[in-house]
Amino acid sequence: MGFNQQKIFSLMILKLRRKLLITLIFGAGASHGSGGCSPTPPPLGNDLFNELTKLNGAFSMLDNSSKAIFSSEGFEAGMATISNDSRIINLLQKELACYISKFSVKTDNAYIRLFNKLNSCIEHINIATLNYDLLIEQSLAHHSINFNYNTDNNGINVIKLHGSSNFLPKIPNGIVLSGNAMINCDSFVEGLETIAVSTSKEIESWCEDETNSDLSPVIAMYAEGKRVVINRNTIQSIQTKYSEFIASSQLVVLVGIKYLSHDTHIWNPIIHTRPNLLIIDPYPKNILDWAKDNSFDNISVIEKSFDQSVWDITKAVHKNLFFT
Repeated sequence: MGFNQQKIFSLMILKLRRKLLITLIFGAGASHGSGGCSPTPPPLGNDLFNELTKLNGAFSMLDNSSKAIFSSEGFEAGMATISNDSRIINLLQKELACYISKFSVKTDNAYIRLFNKLNSCIEHINIATLNYDLLIEQSLAHHSINFNYNTDNNGINVIKLHGSSNFLPKIPNGIVLSGNAMINCDSFVEGLETIAVSTSKEIESWCEDETNSDLSPVIAMYAEGKRVVINRNTIQSIQTKYSEFIASSQLVVLVGIKYLSHDTHIWNPIIHTRPNLLIIDPYPKNILDWAKDNSFDNISVIEKSFDQSVWDITKAVHKNLFFT
């Protein structure tokens, strides 16, 4: 290695030692557009209700007026019509968690390819996702990359802002929930330990266990406000950590995320911190309107699907870590 090359390499190492951070945020468009998945990529919100009704379970048994709203106005609007009754909501949440946990990555999936390219600098990356699926976790495990949900320095951080299909509340030994309906409550159950399992079979087994009849996995309702009915404080703690990560990031990469004005927990930390932004979206008008309204001028846009933009993301990450 020549003198100039050694100098450049030394500068790169010094920069990394300063613990520069980058946050990657994945939305539904990322998983849907990630390429190789079994049995298919997860659906976008507009198609989710139709796929759930095909299961002939809780969603298929909703009344016709609610179904009409789901079909005509979208999933969030449909969920707003559901009665605030634990006997109804928990069944819907369980069915959603079981369905979404069954998707798995193939070796050519974009998540797998991206984490392979970023493996050498992965300790400087925080991962956040709005999705309930397990594609990120599967892809990290594929490369034997340790990760954790608790931001406790035991592996890279994976922040699931709306919970996850594999976040299961655990009833303490000797405690039995009574089976009484909880109606018009903001949160049905709070304070239970949350365990994270790894497989869809474990999730399905938990959901079918009568012991858990008054519970559902710790996921936000897919509706305006992203209400959490089980262990709300767990999700609020995760969202607080997310704000801290954004505040310490010099680059934030937004992959497949639709801007919704009521999702202030996602957007306000970015507005306040104003990091460099890289937007990955084949149809970016929605999020570009948000950026313009908030006077962002430090943005780059890649008008591609996630599957087609792995190398673009890699270059942006390396540039911000090594050359800025």
